[in-house]
Amino acid sequence: MSQTWMPRVAVLIPCFNEAVAIPIVVRDFAAALPQARVYVYDNNSTVEAA
Repeated sequence: MSQTWMPRVAVLIPCFNEAVAIPIVVRDFAAALPQARVYVYDNNSTVEAA
């Protein structure tokens, strides 16, 4: 039985008051690395998303 090993990839994106930009950043990472899991960590932002 042959198995192909695929590395696991995680993209960790810290953000602070970036509600406008973060969807674009996540989309671009997901497009560039479709096999990766993308995690966004809010760093205690003070501005709420619209």
